[in-house]
Amino acid sequence: MARLDLHMHSIHSDGVKPPEWVVRQAAANGAELMALTDHDTFSGVAAAQAAAEQVGISVLTGVEVGVNDSELGEVHVLGYFSDQADKRSIAGRLDAYRVERESRAQRTVDRLVELGLDVRYESVERIADGAAIGRPHIARALVEAGHVESVQEAFDRYLLNDGPAFVPRPMLGLAETVALIHEAEGFASLAHPSRYRESERAACAFADAGGDGIEIYYRRDNAETVANGRQLADRLGLVPTVGSDFHGLHPDEMLPATVSMPDHAAERLMDLLKDLTKGPAR
Repeated sequence: MARLDLHMHSIHSDGVKPPEWVVRQAAANGAELMALTDHDTFSGVAAAQAAAEQVGISVLTGVEVGVNDSELGEVHVLGYFSDQADKRSIAGRLDAYRVERESRAQRTVDRLVELGLDVRYESVERIADGAAIGRPHIARALVEAGHVESVQEAFDRYLLNDGPAFVPRPMLGLAETVALIHEAEGFASLAHPSRYRESERAACAFADAGGDGIEIYYRRDNAETVANGRQLADRLGLVPTVGSDFHGLHPDEMLPATVSMPDHAAERLMDLLKDLTKGPAR
């Protein structure tokens, strides 16, 4: 059975495993094609592709980009590219996002201190270890300092979008983000629509913005959610995609390449993405 995983993270953003580990695990679980989609950076892709050559799978250049929509709030878009594409425009935007992430993280820590929690920005930087700083790094600092017992508790109590320590960050809109991906001849997919409060509205807005795909096969979404997602994708003309969204932050996470996708859907997706792949042919 064709096996893909097009949504995974490494230590280059908020994951806890290096790209090489993610690739080897995906290969061990039967992946033929995968994408490393760290937040706002391509920096882990080269290491992932080098590892992929050793295990005989193909790795797409990928990224996950935060997007602000005036009505929906924050949504995420996955972009997939060929190595030969001119990615200067989107890379420049990602560089700016990285600076903004650092400023946001500092302000989030300041808010946590105002709430009476002893947490230091230097701890967040140490945990990030040079990666693009995100809320999971702050969550891990809260765990380390003994304020919460888990990353999930840190989000639930403080860091979710409506939490007391949440700090918004400037982001492009949906249409602008999709346009940047397309300018680099990339494929744009809406990440984890099932996680949004208004998933159908998010999908419709993404389709109106010119998006290409939608992550229907995601983590542990149940059969009803997947079936509804497939119908929505068909209605909007979006290609179903698949992703574990692996980070390694939680003990019960789906491992790379363990989210099932029907053969016919996987073959269609692999065919659409074949011109973007690098590495051994499947």
